[in-house]
Amino acid sequence: MKLLDSPRRRWYLLAAGWVALLVLGVGGFLQQSQEGDLDRSFLDNVYLTLQLAALDYSGGSSDMNWRLQIARFVAPVMALGTVLQAASVVFRDEYVRWRMRFLKGHIVVCGLGPAGSRLAEALAREGQRVVAVEPSPGAPGAATVRDHDIPVLFGSPSDPDVLRAVRADRAARVVALTATDAGNVAVAAACRQVSRDPHQPALRCSVALADSDLVELLRGGELGGTTSVRVEFFNLHARAARALLAEAPAFGDGARVPHVAVLGLGRLGRGIVVAVAQQWAEVGSGPLRLTLVDRDASGRLEALRLQHPALSAAIDAHCLDMDLDAPSAEAVDAFTRMLREDRPTMVAVAFDDESLALSTGIFVHRTVDDPSVPVVVRTDADTGISAIVAAHGDEPEPFPGLVLFPFLDRACSPEVVEGGVREQLARSLHEDHTARTGSGAGLHRAWRELSDDERESSRRAADGVVDGLAGLGYELVPLRRWGVVTVSLSDRDVDLLAAAEHERWRSERTRAGWTYGPVRDDATRQNPLLVPWGELEESAREQNREGIRAMPALLARAGFEVSRAA
Repeated sequence: MKLLDSPRRRWYLLAAGWVALLVLGVGGFLQQSQEGDLDRSFLDNVYLTLQLAALDYSGGSSDMNWRLQIARFVAPVMALGTVLQAASVVFRDEYVRWRMRFLKGHIVVCGLGPAGSRLAEALAREGQRVVAVEPSPGAPGAATVRDHDIPVLFGSPSDPDVLRAVRADRAARVVALTATDAGNVAVAAACRQVSRDPHQPALRCSVALADSDLVELLRGGELGGTTSVRVEFFNLHARAARALLAEAPAFGDGARVPHVAVLGLGRLGRGIVVAVAQQWAEVGSGPLRLTLVDRDASGRLEALRLQHPALSAAIDAHCLDMDLDAPSAEAVDAFTRMLREDRPTMVAVAFDDESLALSTGIFVHRTVDDPSVPVVVRTDADTGISAIVAAHGDEPEPFPGLVLFPFLDRACSPEVVEGGVREQLARSLHEDHTARTGSGAGLHRAWRELSDDERESSRRAADGVVDGLAGLGYELVPLRRWGVVTVSLSDRDVDLLAAAEHERWRSERTRAGWTYGPVRDDATRQNPLLVPWGELEESAREQNREGIRAMPALLARAGFEVSRAA
């Protein structure tokens, strides 16, 4: 019964039952006293009612009225229910540990902050067996995931004893989503110490990192994996930034010079700056007009330029150092003038504070007063405050052009951790392609709107990239610095990768029913390029090589870079 699913609801139900029991019991004994002319006080009647819980009726030899008949049978049931409920609270952790003894092939989510609790719920909805570890018993996310019948063990997720208790030795995956990068790295290090059956598949440890510089450091320390543990890194904010740009066109329809405004340069805002600059460097000419608004926009832009040297040539940035939580009159005038006189083609409001983001987004929307200009507002989810400004059913949009971007729903999805590098790359390549070519019908839709079969094309392309590089001794790692070439592909490697990609494409086309023909004909599915690599004309082979040479830029837009395998 849904009423009994929540511990709080069970306590409320028990409290209501005790109140009803007291009313029946006291009323019954009071009636009995009046009918038998017994001298009892109100407290005497209360005491006699409580005695019923111990199967001890002390009402004398007088006849029992209907209230007492009901109360004497209900009271023991209420007492037993209260004892069981209290025991479930006192021994809850022990019960959770007992349940975990039988788990196998499950997913362990470490950290029940907003991201961890959302991911645990999403995994459970997909039918995955999930166990959560949270250091703080008072964490709001703990109560949330318990409502989804997800066992929660309180303790440090980097404690080997805790990992043993959640049966990490038999888990399929551990996801580290604690509050800090240091905490997530500690979880990964602890997972390497887990004793695992050599006949089992390797334990996959997905580690969320906000600082991309840590990736290179950790790889240098050989934290990347062992024979029994494979560590994969992911960045929620970088993923969310690319998803946001895939949903909202940043460069307009070509009628005006593109101008993108980013408000709030937290982790998501900085990710948007890098991602939009990478996209523009591929499709545009000259630097992209970019307006940045933050309490320290100038300083954060310089930090981004240090981290990503290619950023300087890709953007023409104008910074407005303004605290939108408490702005000055001069700053507001400058901000309003920018919106009206140099109207952006897209505005991204990326503040972490949802209330500030929504109020700022509505102000920008009204000031721009152009529904064709998307004003994208970061929210935590598609519920709560954000639901007030969203369209419902067939109702007209209250703010046409205002786009809500639920960060947690987009970034904390099972695909972020379950597919590893290949799934992340496939999704990123699709989102990048959609953002550059525009969304629409067919496969030109958001990733979440595609069926699993429709995603296969992007997955095969990602497989080709990963396998081709792995065959030559390379691997893909999260992008550390855009514009700094860490690995240069030799002419031999370029030729080998181009040949492998051509053969993959030829095999895919052949399975789809295409055949060789001297002239391309889509109606009959004929293509003159459907020949082995060695039989291709040199011009066609060079075109394939150019695609491989452009791969580092393509991978950078997807959030990866090529590195020599350790």
